[in-house]
Amino acid sequence: MVHQADVAAVAARVLTGDGHVGATHVLTGPQVVSRADQVRLIGEAIGRPLRFEEVPVEAARERMLADGRPPALVEALLATTRRPRSDLVTSTVEQITGRPARTFRQWAADHADAFR
Repeated sequence: MVHQADVAAVAARVLTGDGHVGATHVLTGPQVVSRADQVRLIGEAIGRPLRFEEVPVEAARERMLADGRPPALVEALLATTRRPRSDLVTSTVEQITGRPARTFRQWAADHADAFR
């Protein structure tokens, strides 16, 4: 996970600085955070316990379709369940901006109102 403020800070430096023409920058947050930990950290940010419960793919598909989501969106969302787990963490944000990438905990705190 990468905080959108870090994406913006990197973009500003890359678009206004020298040495980035043709470069590919891979951005990540400072650590890999599981979905269960993401939910837990959002719960901490809003001051109430939350837990992640894995749902079988077919049950998730049926529920999202029943809720009226477009089939193409449902399939796009479910495609993320088929990706292999990544342990990739880069230091690109810090290299380009001069400050460490924000944590998921910080992202959750910054967006806590959206989850209340």
